[in-house]
Amino acid sequence: LLFVVGVPSQYAIQLQLLGGIWIIQTLPAVVLGLYLRWLEPKSLLLGWAVGIGWGTWAAWSLHFAGSVYPLHVGGITVPGYIALYAVVLNGVVAALGSVIERTLSRPMVRAA
Repeated sequence: LLFVVGVPSQYAIQLQLLGGIWIIQTLPAVVLGLYLRWLEPKSLLLGWAVGIGWGTWAAWSLHFAGSVYPLHVGGITVPGYIALYAVVLNGVVAALGSVIERTLSRPMVRAA
């Protein structure tokens, strides 16, 4: 309650922007983690942390003035919703991390 009363109302939009970015980061960890058994828990946690971190950084780099981030790919600029970019990055990190973790955890088989 003190937080709601103490924080100036001009920051309400910025907090809503950050809340949307942070909440959507739970999607891969919870939904995909429950239904896709090949995703490793450690990789899902790493993907969540990367998504939270990048999404927060992207919003901060725009001074919390908007939710559309101009992603520069090659010579073109692709504007898009920060939370969407962050959740895609989250999923990619979780998938790649799971592949790497499964590859490294396999026992080595020597040819006789």
